[in-house]
Amino acid sequence: MTNTTGPSKRIIKINQCPTLSNNSTLTYHIGCDDGSDSNQTIHFRIFSNTGGGFFNDEWIALADIQQAFDKWPVDSPLTSFALNDLFTGKSANSPAFIMAILKEESIVVTLKGKHRSHEYQGSEEFVVEMNKLIADGIDLKVDTDKKSSKVVKDNASANKKSPRSTKPQLKSA
Repeated sequence: MTNTTGPSKRIIKINQCPTLSNNSTLTYHIGCDDGSDSNQTIHFRIFSNTGGGFFNDEWIALADIQQAFDKWPVDSPLTSFALNDLFTGKSANSPAFIMAILKEESIVVTLKGKHRSHEYQGSEEFVVEMNKLIADGIDLKVDTDKKSSKVVKDNASANKKSPRSTKPQLKSA
């Protein structure tokens, strides 16, 4: 496996997504090897969680995720259990959090009526998008304070969704 904890990754995308349970929001990074090789490996890392759930913040290679999916029984819908071996001895939340990230990136889709079952959509379009960011030399920096999980100022390449307003609507009497 190519799980890596070292600082040798270049962050090419920062995004947020809900967990599969919709109980909290994850901030995640997509990175590549920090080198000039044109054939870069794409990695995912969970950076923060607004909920209380623990997680593993190691980089996980897309190739390792695809191998885990290939080992899953063809006649069974994908669940986060397919990713368990990527996190042996680590937090039980991590596989489901990675699945939420893959859902956000449209690599998997949730099967209708089954919020824990997914279907692999392939990663070709995602890889093309990430390869453009790699080729453009995107190198995002983040605050090391995980609680703030803010992108360093003026980082226009960060891909964050605008949060929905949570202000209550006032009704007139």
